[in-house]
Amino acid sequence: MRYQLEAPILAHEQLAEYEFELTLDAPQIATGAQPGQFVQVLYDQTYRPFTRRPFSIYKPRPEAGTFSIVYLARGVFTQGLRRKRAGERLSIVGPLGNSFQPDPRPECRHILVAGGVGAPPMQVLAERICGAAPTVVINGARTASLLVGCREFAAMPLQFIPVTEDGSMGRKGVVTDVLGELLEAAKTPLHVYACGPTAMLRAVGTLCATYGVECHVSVETVMPCGLGVCMGCVVRVRDAGPAGFRYVRSCYEGPVFAADQILWDEAPGRV
Repeated sequence: MRYQLEAPILAHEQLAEYEFELTLDAPQIATGAQPGQFVQVLYDQTYRPFTRRPFSIYKPRPEAGTFSIVYLARGVFTQGLRRKRAGERLSIVGPLGNSFQPDPRPECRHILVAGGVGAPPMQVLAERICGAAPTVVINGARTASLLVGCREFAAMPLQFIPVTEDGSMGRKGVVTDVLGELLEAAKTPLHVYACGPTAMLRAVGTLCATYGVECHVSVETVMPCGLGVCMGCVVRVRDAGPAGFRYVRSCYEGPVFAADQILWDEAPGRV
């Protein structure tokens, strides 16, 4: 069930130069949120936001009735969101979309790949499966200040591997460097889950296909309505019909898809 709420802001913390975490009091959403789901946010009633924006659900705490969103304050919308203060309210709709479904095979090893602000769904998924099954989290970004959720991942009973392109934290390189090593060395069945920039998802999906490993990804697309009405977030997926493909809504049928079903466009950042 989804809800439209004017949720009180409990905390608004700056994590890095552009990165912020906003914690909301929203028991209805915190209780039912699943890994990979999101909320649509409207911070003001003026024309400047015009439409809501999607943000992944992060740190759902049903016992406290809270959850967070993480964002980078770089555009007009997020700069406006940055001005919100604890004690004010934020208009949200959610939880929306489908979710990651953990592989039920008892012998399966789970590999979670996060890129930048793609970490929130991986954090929620990791909390659900770590401790019960072997779990690895590969968390990547250009530099250490853009890594999200490191403290939370490091506190979980799992193998945590941070990766930065400039080597400022963890391994130097990109997430597929580490993923390729894990796929190559695998002795048991694997399932890969990923969320992050489209170019990263394409690379992760291609690598998994090479090794015949099942992979699910949460795509990043523009979602003007988030409710499956406007058709502004469509993704091309494989289809048995004459065209060989069909369009599905990432906000409604997604945002989580089997990576081998997505037809990635050649243009970076598009699916």
